[in-house]
Amino acid sequence: MASIHSIIFAIHILVGSAALVLFWIPIWSKKGQLNHVTFGRYYRTTMYAVAGSGAVMAMMVLLMPTTIKSQHFIGSSDPQQVVFTLRLFWGFLLYLSLLSFVATRHGIAVLAVKADLAKLRVWHYQLPMWLLLVGGVVCIAAGVAYEKTLHQVFGILGIFVSQGMLRYSFKKHIKSGEWVIEHLGAMIGSGIGAYTAFLAFGGRSLFAGLGSWQLVFWIAPGIIGGIAANMIARHYAKKIGLFN
Repeated sequence: MASIHSIIFAIHILVGSAALVLFWIPIWSKKGQLNHVTFGRYYRTTMYAVAGSGAVMAMMVLLMPTTIKSQHFIGSSDPQQVVFTLRLFWGFLLYLSLLSFVATRHGIAVLAVKADLAKLRVWHYQLPMWLLLVGGVVCIAAGVAYEKTLHQVFGILGIFVSQGMLRYSFKKHIKSGEWVIEHLGAMIGSGIGAYTAFLAFGGRSLFAGLGSWQLVFWIAPGIIGGIAANMIARHYAKKIGLFN
């Protein structure tokens, strides 16, 4: 099982690296042009693969920590603590996978349905967003209980993102073009999840010597992405006349 996990991890890194690059092409290309649409589809596909592979890996570790991560138990005097630490970290990565999936899916869906928001209110579309909301609460609780700043920050982000998507889905009326703003926000949100997961994986070894300062590199995508999303959304809102 450990070898299967390693293969999935290699695939995850490959498609994740592709997603990190593909994310910027639709962002900087004009909306509606071939490059924007085509590379947007490539980005969606890679993000689904990233979220799916990340979720599978996380579930494998959560269910079989001693089998999948046996090297962490070598020489350990407290295997139960090792199990707890592994599950706390990989549970967070499972949550990031859900965040990335929900944000990417929502960004694509709002363009597909446009003003017909009733299509977003079906249970199978709503369920992952509610799971993200509940997961955010759990992340915050775990972060507070075990002094994990990253869990607290992204728990708040997940609640904010899920509430925004749910609120949008249940709007009675939206202005023409408002789905473009929602699309942009969701896709940038998925990018935040992708970059954070990348740094959470690689950053553990790359930034380990920085102590608590490594949190800056993990939280930075959320802060920078949030500011960028707000600026881009305001730019396009003015462009399509949502406000002056």
